[in-house]
Amino acid sequence: MKPQQFITMPFNLALLAVTMVIGLLLPQCATLAASGVTINGVVPLPDYSSSSQGHPYSKGPVRSRATVNGRSLKEMGGKTYSSTPVQGPVILRDLGALPPPVWRMAKAIFEASQSDSLEALRMPIEMNEMPPSFGATAIDTADPVEQLRNLSPSGEDEEILNALFDTLTSGFVHVGQNTPYEAFVWPYFAYYPISSLNSEQREELRQLLPPEIFQQTMQSGQYSYFILGISPDGVWQYFFKEQ
Repeated sequence: MKPQQFITMPFNLALLAVTMVIGLLLPQCATLAASGVTINGVVPLPDYSSSSQGHPYSKGPVRSRATVNGRSLKEMGGKTYSSTPVQGPVILRDLGALPPPVWRMAKAIFEASQSDSLEALRMPIEMNEMPPSFGATAIDTADPVEQLRNLSPSGEDEEILNALFDTLTSGFVHVGQNTPYEAFVWPYFAYYPISSLNSEQREELRQLLPPEIFQQTMQSGQYSYFILGISPDGVWQYFFKEQ
């Protein structure tokens, strides 16, 4: 055997060993990638099929815009941890992250809120098997539109329509997971400690509430205005004034 063969043979064996190791690792790497797990713990951005651009409840190109407390996951490095204080739920603002049935109902209510009459809300109301609850103070009548109209002290449709519009354009929360009371609720202030609001959130609350209600809310520390809830299966559960 020639001397140079003692050099080439170990090299060939080493190359063969490296090739075998790579061959074993590639399928495992593919499996990890498919599961969304990465070595540094960062999860790829989710792709929500109902995500939309521009108008909040309009159809549009699919693109992930998930946010936590107003910060995009991209800004947070793709990590899905919550920056919400422990005493409050996660504030959601990405309408595209809603389950499709919830998004469809919210869209129907939102579009009706831009009309001139509460009659436009009859369609989303009738999307339910049963009418939504409009609170304990709702008048006793079989017509749910009249119940809605009664929520306005002035009796004018515009007040309720504006309240619905403003409520659905605010942040929201997902509450009651794994219970019969699970729902997506607008606005998030109904489940968020008022004392924990930052300056931007307080201004957001000021824009949502009439001046006297805003002062009352800041003094009492309890949200006391309109609240809307939709269950994960898209049923409009309630819309009433929180007392």
